[in-house]
Amino acid sequence: MRWPSRRASAVPSDLRVRLGIPARERILAWGGRPHVVAATERALYVEEPRERLGWDVVSKAQWDDPLLTIQIAAHDGRPARTLRLRVEASGDLPAAVRDRVTASVVMSEFVDLGDGVRARMVARRAGDDAPIRWTVVFESGVPADDPELQARASAALAELRSTLGI
Repeated sequence: MRWPSRRASAVPSDLRVRLGIPARERILAWGGRPHVVAATERALYVEEPRERLGWDVVSKAQWDDPLLTIQIAAHDGRPARTLRLRVEASGDLPAAVRDRVTASVVMSEFVDLGDGVRARMVARRAGDDAPIRWTVVFESGVPADDPELQARASAALAELRSTLGI
């Protein structure tokens, strides 16, 4: 998994309109053919399906030329879905995505929930002035939909947030 840094051609003049990117957001990198994708400091924009993904919901990004795989987290930390985009002309897009996903993490800490169960508590922010979004990511094999486990995770998250003042 190599994150290349190759310069793309100039940003197409219609890219903002095609992807619905507001003028206040700066385009950091873009890629195209067949999927058109752009990264701004606040979000990843995808032409088809037309989507805006704030960096705080992107739990993982992987580049395997020419495939960009984006794992989108649900609020409870379980992967909600995976988006696979073929981007032949990637330019600096893979590096920009990696940078933004990494920069969105405010803090990440494993917490013991008892009975040998651990979960990662992750605070993420889509941008500098965006609110913090917390997720709980259970270790592999843990039944994340178990109500008792959800209650313990919620209590542990509340305690962590109180301790950190976040």
